[in-house]
Amino acid sequence: MKILSWFLLFFHFIVGIFWIANSGILFSLFGMIIWIISIMSGFILYKQIREPKWVKKLVLYSSFFMIFLVLATVLIHLAVSSMP
Repeated sequence: MKILSWFLLFFHFIVGIFWIANSGILFSLFGMIIWIISIMSGFILYKQIREPKWVKKLVLYSSFFMIFLVLATVLIHLAVSSMP
């Protein structure tokens, strides 16, 4: 489980980099599906792992940060699409 949690943290880091770079890969349908699956797996992994508290907190915080990025993306999309 420890390897899986570190992989998920690395994946969330890569998603954050793609978000900053405004990558088309992340904002495609396939990218969004993978992004949502990684968020859900982060919360499932948080409940399942028996690692030290700091690893669990990192997984939880990175999952919440991914939710923040999704909400920011939706708000940015709504703001840009409402402009004339």
